Amino acid sequence: MYRYYSATYYNMTGCYNTMGKGRVGRSAGVAGCVLAVAVALAPGLAAQGAKEASGRAKPGAPVARPASHVQPARGILGNLAGTWRFEIWFAGNFSSTPDVTGIRVLKALFDDLRLEWTEVLDHSQVQGQGLVGFDPVSDRFFSTSVYNVGSAPELLTGTLDDAQPSITFYPISMSPGGGEPPPAPSSTLAVIDHDHFTWTAQDRAWRAVFSRQ
Repeated sequence: MYRYYSATYYNMTGCYNTMGKGRVGRSAGVAGCVLAVAVALAPGLAAQGAKEASGRAKPGAPVARPASHVQPARGILGNLAGTWRFEIWFAGNFSSTPDVTGIRVLKALFDDLRLEWTEVLDHSQVQGQGLVGFDPVSDRFFSTSVYNVGSAPELLTGTLDDAQPSITFYPISMSPGGGEPPPAPSSTLAVIDHDHFTWTAQDRAWRAVFSRQ
């Protein structure tokens, strides 16, 4: 606003100075002054008119709702159902030998938007189970997991990438502000093809590759 009024003042002052230089150029000066003022005021008047026009628009105009991800979610979850062999590499392991291996089985739970899974690790007594699914109301994925070696479950919420079949998960704290350590970094599940998907941590602390059995 300050720049607008400064420019207007400068143009009008210049016109008055020009008009005062002589009678011969007075007519031209008046015309030039009018033109300069019109140019200076035009943007502001146009903006004001647009604002008033928008203010006169009909109230309650419908707002486009974001597209639902139910169908893409149903396709991804349907592809995840089955028995999978997984291999996990932790940060610093650059060899072809994974740090952890095991089997995860995912089965439909109640409908095609929820899966329950069980997991066993090779050469270990560690077992886990959980859920992964999609909530049409919030238009978000959810994931839970709990293992026999710990008491606190892991809770995640996820969003679907509109460009590719991948889900970015974010941790949900069990007790915000309760003095617990910060939740684990977010991770991404990406479907490679019908027989492979990956699950990797955003901070590259680990990466898992799942292969259909």
